[in-house]
Amino acid sequence: MRILPPLLLLLLPVSIAVADPSISHEEKIKKHLQPYLDAEIFNAVSIGVIHRDRTWIGHFGKLSDEQPSPPNGRSIYEIGSVSKVFTGLLLANAVQSGQLKLDQPIASLMKELRETNQQVGQSITLLHLATHNSGLPRMPDNWNPADINNPYADYRREQLTAFMANVKPANKPNEATLYSNVGFGLLGDLLSAKSGTSYEQVLKQTVSGPLHMRDTTITLDEGQRRRVAPPHNLALQRENMWEFDALVGAGGIRSTVPDMLKFIKANLQPPDTELGKAIDLAWQQHVAPRGGQFAMGLGWHLARDGSTRWHNGQTGGYHSAVFISRPLKSGVVVLSNTATGQVDRLAESIIQILAGMDVRPPDFDEGKKIDIKTMKRLVGKYTLFPNFVLTVSLQGDRLIVQATNQPALRVYPESETRWKYREVEAEIRFELPDQGPAESLTLHQNGRQIRGPRAKD
Repeated sequence: MRILPPLLLLLLPVSIAVADPSISHEEKIKKHLQPYLDAEIFNAVSIGVIHRDRTWIGHFGKLSDEQPSPPNGRSIYEIGSVSKVFTGLLLANAVQSGQLKLDQPIASLMKELRETNQQVGQSITLLHLATHNSGLPRMPDNWNPADINNPYADYRREQLTAFMANVKPANKPNEATLYSNVGFGLLGDLLSAKSGTSYEQVLKQTVSGPLHMRDTTITLDEGQRRRVAPPHNLALQRENMWEFDALVGAGGIRSTVPDMLKFIKANLQPPDTELGKAIDLAWQQHVAPRGGQFAMGLGWHLARDGSTRWHNGQTGGYHSAVFISRPLKSGVVVLSNTATGQVDRLAESIIQILAGMDVRPPDFDEGKKIDIKTMKRLVGKYTLFPNFVLTVSLQGDRLIVQATNQPALRVYPESETRWKYREVEAEIRFELPDQGPAESLTLHQNGRQIRGPRAKD
């Protein structure tokens, strides 16, 4: 549900001369966006910006081939792992109201842990879950979706409880920051159990209701379903919406740009209410950066500039990104109905434009042209480690690579055998014989070279 960090890692100054002050931010954003539209990086994209006392919203692209009109302010998107920011805020509100404590062991809220895995239940706190410092893995080992196109729908509380009863974390709590979907899913489940109602009801009572975010929800009514921006995968092909059960707190929220701007505004200027105090508590840095990982608030990542908060998210057919800077008095939300990490790149560029940086529009040169017959020879599954496989597929004329439990990403050709990512600093090199399918590939990333043989058909 969550993608790799934004490309430029947000080395943001909070004050810098504008390259051309005669051009408005809106014009710069549109100019920067145009290459994405020309290259058909996504179908529809909705952008919301708050900069000081001004708000701007723009909707671009087309909803789908069947619905060639652009999105609008009522278009609903899945926001994926941006949901974690809301889950962190729900925890902050429960702490602010005296219902819970950040250092409270999770066993105090989960009797099954007290009976079956007491050491884990007593050592992991709510703060550990909300900052990815619990030592829990990215995904539970008993996650085996019946429908890979809707992978979280059938993961119930019974499975989550069974996983926690036997889990042995990779690290002791607070030893390392390890991104964990199951950790945030568990946190949402515990908050729901504490309130005696569903996660969705807690969300509405605590955040979306008070902030009048009427389209920020889990379950869509009939009218909202008609306003959904149809989901698409990286190859711009139709995808399924995702449903969530026990792990809803990790990625199950849907929203609109106008609603998300209300959320951004509340984070820039918290109201003088209990919710406002909770927003500030979630905003605080609770874990310092370490091991190459970002510092953490409750759900929020802190950028390298030390002040900007951000989060991104992806489901099967959507991608979202939110950036908020209090020193700049600015916030950006980008929602797309295409599952591409290029949304992160766009959103980060927009917040940099608001900071006064001279950001060049991207160049989406498609690179060398490779014939379809050769590309078909690269398709297959390549095992880098026993539990880590790169699945290479051909979608239209695009080569797509998906790592185990990670979103699919497009790669671009430098030659018939050398293909580069754009979302991350990495490339893949295939071992291609004179005839027949590729025999192996080698992943080049972070100075490492990891070879994986192709699985036999």
